[in-house]
Amino acid sequence: MTRVLLLPALLLSSFIVNGQFKKNDILLGGQLSYSYNSSSYNYSGSVPSTNEFKNKDGNITISGGKAINENTVLGIYLSYLPSSSTNYPSLNGDINLYYRNDGYGGGIFYRKYKNLGKEFYLFGEISAAYNWNNKSGKDSADHELISGSSYAFAAILYPGIAYRISKHLFLELSIPDLIYIGYSSSNTSNREGSSFNENKYSNFAITTSLSSNPLNALGIGFRLIL
Repeated sequence: MTRVLLLPALLLSSFIVNGQFKKNDILLGGQLSYSYNSSSYNYSGSVPSTNEFKNKDGNITISGGKAINENTVLGIYLSYLPSSSTNYPSLNGDINLYYRNDGYGGGIFYRKYKNLGKEFYLFGEISAAYNWNNKSGKDSADHELISGSSYAFAAILYPGIAYRISKHLFLELSIPDLIYIGYSSSNTSNREGSSFNENKYSNFAITTSLSSNPLNALGIGFRLIL
C-alpha cells in the first residue's frame, strides 16, 4: 500500500492580477513533501517470518532568488530531508527494526517560467546541489547496528506548474528529481557480532523519477514575490 500526503503550503488571500514578476524582484519560496509506503517481505534469518517494511520520507526546502528578467529566476536553496524505516533488514542477517537517515543539502538553481494563461505557469528548474547524510540503525533493544555518513554532488532537473493567486504569491505543484545526475560517496559501519565492519563505496548515477510512479513524491510549495 502506498500513500502520499502533501502538506499545505502558505496561503494568503489577495486579488488576482495579470503579468509576471519584474526584473530584480526578490522571490522567497519553500516546498514541503511527505511520502509513506509499506510492503511485505519474507525474512529467512534464525526465525523465519513475514515482515512489513515501512518507509517515510520528507522534504523541507526554503529558497531565495532574484528575477533576472520577467520569467527567469536565479537563486539558492537549503533543504532538510528526513527519512526513517521500520523492519529494515540489516546486512548482518538480523532485522534492523529502525533505520534513520537525516539529510541536509544546499545549492543554486536556475528556473524558467512560461505563461499558460489564466494565471497558470509551467516552469522548469535545474539545480546544482551538495547533500550530506547521517544515518543510523538500531534494533529493538536500542543496540546500534548501522552507523555512517555519505555525501553527494548532483545536477537535478524537475518541472512543475505554478498558479498565481495574488500579486505577490504563487502556489506550485512539482515532480522532484525528474532527472538526477550525481556522484555520491558513503562510509558505513555494520555490526557483526561484537564488532563493526566498515564499508566504503562511491557511485555515479543517472536516474529519473519516471521509472516509478511520480505521484508518490509530488511536492507542493509557494513562491512569495517581494
